[in-house]
Amino acid sequence: MASFDQHVFQRLLRAGAMEHTEGQADASRRRRLGFGAGWISRLRDRRPASDHSSPRHDGPDSRQGWSWSEQVAPFGVEGVRVHHHMLDASGQGGAQHCPAAGWGMIVSGSAILEIEPRKGEAQLRDLLRAGDVWSVPATANAWFHCCEDQAASVIAFIGGREANTSDPGLCNPFADDTQGGSGFHHRLMAQPALDRPWGSLRVVEADAFCDPDALSAALIEVSPSSQTDLHWHLNTAVWSICLEGEGSLTQVPAGISPQTTFLKPGQVGHVPRAEGYYLRNDGQTMLTVLEIFRSDHYHDLSLHEWLAASSVESIAAHLCVDVGMIARLSHAGETQGRLSTRL
Repeated sequence: MASFDQHVFQRLLRAGAMEHTEGQADASRRRRLGFGAGWISRLRDRRPASDHSSPRHDGPDSRQGWSWSEQVAPFGVEGVRVHHHMLDASGQGGAQHCPAAGWGMIVSGSAILEIEPRKGEAQLRDLLRAGDVWSVPATANAWFHCCEDQAASVIAFIGGREANTSDPGLCNPFADDTQGGSGFHHRLMAQPALDRPWGSLRVVEADAFCDPDALSAALIEVSPSSQTDLHWHLNTAVWSICLEGEGSLTQVPAGISPQTTFLKPGQVGHVPRAEGYYLRNDGQTMLTVLEIFRSDHYHDLSLHEWLAASSVESIAAHLCVDVGMIARLSHAGETQGRLSTRL
């Protein structure tokens, strides 16, 4: 989908005959992608269209819609918690305030972020709006307050990085931020969009924040009747939270039949490290998904990159899936690419 780490690529192809080449994704490439308007919508009741290749299921730890308030160790991953907070100044539709620990996003509305970086230090106060993301160090005391006469929907992800990820180093939390942030939050909507044949993508990485333990994330928009490339994130697991639209997340684990999960607003999916998957839009409007990675940087490996170095047959054998499935996914991506070029 976006960047590419040659060393990780070699790990996936270690059973093949590809020559070893040197290369490494530049971890300093940050905050370069974008996100368009219109990504908040009400829950739709229409059932998604049938999938082309595999049975569908809902993960055992998933929640339907935004009814959930917390997921403890979702999908059996210890040390990870995912919260959804509703803030409402009237006190009738939600709480007046909530913790702001970890990494998170304002899904809708606006809220005031208050941070005490260290005990006894002066408090920082910032207004965050829909689409803004934040990361608060574990040493800080932070919370959100609802704005007057405003409601807010807030996602918070609490969990450390997976092993073998690098340290982005320290930064000055009081330094100016060209994206308009305080060092603890980042205005994702200020970034330009990176167009893809299937939609658009924007990425925020750890060095956008003054938090030595910050994570990376991607905001993905998939156009109606389109799907992303089959791709792998070999450095980290992925938590996928549907923000708008309806669609599906299809996982392609090696040696197991593909598994597909319905997506609608508030649905949470999980893809283990190095497991292939793709997102498909089954609705009539944009499918918007927030993906959170337990790593300081983002990179992926797409099926087209793998095909450039290997054959369809060898890839299908490595993944223990049907050759026809790989061919169909590759053809779908090429068709979308041609249509995008014509437009």
